[in-house]
Amino acid sequence: MKHLLPLAATLSWLAACQSSPTTPTAAPAGAPQQASAAPAPGKPESIEWDMLTVNGKVVKETTTKQLAQQLGRPDSIAKGAVECGAMLASLNKLDGARGDMWYYGNTMYEVNGREAVLGSFEVTTGKFQGKLGPLPLNQNTTLEDVRRVFPASAKQADVPATGQPGEVMSLPFYHQGKPTDNYLHLLFKKGRLQEVEFYSPC
Repeated sequence: MKHLLPLAATLSWLAACQSSPTTPTAAPAGAPQQASAAPAPGKPESIEWDMLTVNGKVVKETTTKQLAQQLGRPDSIAKGAVECGAMLASLNKLDGARGDMWYYGNTMYEVNGREAVLGSFEVTTGKFQGKLGPLPLNQNTTLEDVRRVFPASAKQADVPATGQPGEVMSLPFYHQGKPTDNYLHLLFKKGRLQEVEFYSPC
């Protein structure tokens, strides 16, 4: 079964698994982005953590208080819905209690206690917009836009994914040049971006 693993939580897990742990940091302001062109032939397409921003900021843990101040109360809450891949649960709850999912429309935050982290975001309302290197992730982003930057990965979106409506493409996350088990999923409908989610197998 597939489960979401939020980006900040993944970073914590990844750092713990490294022989010499280091926590990724955002690129300095004005630093060149890493996905400035399509990859060279034979080189696997991948992304690094600091290539992605949402609403102009690097994705990181926040508090439920800050989340409520920014977005208000969630439209719905799925209690105990975070079954695995939940680093907030392991970091903040010694008893391993499952985390909750707070939904703002189709945008989801993982919440455990007073801590929260973005798990997926929809782009169709314009409330959330991302950027992946030179590639904008918003309601105007098309599959063709993504194809120009990630041509090989975009090919998988030509075949509908099992259990998912529309087209889905996955980009593997790398950390300091090494592959991880985590992916960024881009979900399209009729060729237009609908949602972005962080994914990790359990």
